[in-house]
Amino acid sequence: MISDECKRRAWNNIKINNDTYMVSVTQKDDTIKVFLTNLIEIWMDTLTKEIILDRCRKLNPLLNIEDINYYDVVLNILNNMSRNIINASVEHIKLRAEIDGGTMKFDVNLTKGTPQNFWEIVTKPLCISSMEISRQHKFLLDLVKRKDEEINEYKAEGAKLLRKNIETKCFKEEQLKITILDPNTIDCTNIFQSAMNFYNEFNLYEYNKTSTKSTSSNNDDTQEMVQNRFVQNDSKNICNSDTTVQRITESVYSKNKKQNKDTTSKKVTSNKIGTANISYRPPKKLKKGLEPIL
Repeated sequence: MISDECKRRAWNNIKINNDTYMVSVTQKDDTIKVFLTNLIEIWMDTLTKEIILDRCRKLNPLLNIEDINYYDVVLNILNNMSRNIINASVEHIKLRAEIDGGTMKFDVNLTKGTPQNFWEIVTKPLCISSMEISRQHKFLLDLVKRKDEEINEYKAEGAKLLRKNIETKCFKEEQLKITILDPNTIDCTNIFQSAMNFYNEFNLYEYNKTSTKSTSSNNDDTQEMVQNRFVQNDSKNICNSDTTVQRITESVYSKNKKQNKDTTSKKVTSNKIGTANISYRPPKKLKKGLEPIL
C-alpha cells in the first residue's frame, strides 16, 4: 500500500535549463519530502525539522530563525516553488521568498532515486490510473449500448420523445477511434498531471472505503473476543455445577427452535413474493391521444 504522505501527491511544472520537469512536495508529521522527475528519472530530498532549521540558520544568518515559524514558512516556499526559484538544477534548487521582516532563503539538495523509487512514485500510480480508466471505459461503453437498446425498445412500443432537443443518435463504438498524434513534452506533462489527479481521487476513495471496512472488522473482532471470554467463563462454571449445564442446554434448544421458526417464516414470505412476480401482467396500451413520456 502507498504510504500516507503519498495519498494525495500533486505535481507542478518547473523549468530547469529550459527543460520541463515536475515537482511534488508531500508533508507528513514533521517531515517534508520533495520529488523531482522528468518522467525518465527521479530525484528526491527528505527534510526533517532539524535539517530545515540547520539550513535556515546557514542560509539566513541575519534572521533570528527561532523567532519565526520557520517550518511553515519553508513549507509554503516549497509549495510555491516555481514562483520562488532563483537558480535550479536537478541536484540543487535555490529558493527565496519575501516574509514579514525580510527575505527567507532555502535550498533543496536532491539526490538521484533508485528504479524502485521511480516505480513507487511515478510508474505504479500511472499503472493503477490506467487500469481504473480502462475498467470505467468498458463499463460506460456497455452502459451506453444498453441504454440505446432500452430507448429502441420504448420506441418500438410506440413511445415518443416530447423534447426533441435532448434526442441523441444511436452510439457507435467507431466514433471513439481517432488518430493519436505523437505527443510533445508539454502534452506528456499535462497527461501525467491529469492521470495523477485521477489517481489521487480514486486512491483516496479506496482508502476511505478500506478504513471503513477495517473499523467494521475491528468491531467484529472485539465482539468475538467478548463472546470467547463469555464461553470460557461458562466452561469454568460448567465444571463446578450441573445446573449450569442444564441452563445452557435449554438456552441453546430455545435459540435453535426460534431460528427454525424464523427460517420457516422467511420461506413463506419468499414464496408469496415469487407468486406475486409470476402473476404480474404488463400495463395495457395507452388510450388513443395519449403519449407516454420517455
